[in-house]
Amino acid sequence: MNSIIDIADSLINSIAELSEFENVEFIKAYDTSAYNPRRDGITAVVDVENIERTDGYITRLYKIDRYGDVYSAKLSVKLYGGSDISGESLTSVSLNLKNAVNVCDNHEFITKSKISPIIYESGTNAVYREISFNIEYVLCEAVV
Repeated sequence: MNSIIDIADSLINSIAELSEFENVEFIKAYDTSAYNPRRDGITAVVDVENIERTDGYITRLYKIDRYGDVYSAKLSVKLYGGSDISGESLTSVSLNLKNAVNVCDNHEFITKSKISPIIYESGTNAVYREISFNIEYVLCEAVV
């Protein structure tokens, strides 16, 4: 894996295949320009935000002759509840999703995660909880 999109796709695809999330519709906001949460059930809108380079040209990552940059990013999952979803259900799914992503992070990219309170979004007339993950990763950029 060499980009934040690859990391995000890997994590979300692993979660979407779990049976406990079979009723959750996953939408990748970085692939689509518009989304509309379902009126029933749960929709998880995944987005990558705040990408920044935190360290430049660190050496000896994998081999002596490789140099790379360390980046950090925020992976955001907005978990929207439809009209048939209670606040308790939304909270339960949020906790399960946060724990599942942390477990599926085999390469230990995630440095921090949190869940927001329930928020009302007037544009979609829906409520959601945001689960966010801080991710650190390295892009190899030069071989000398």
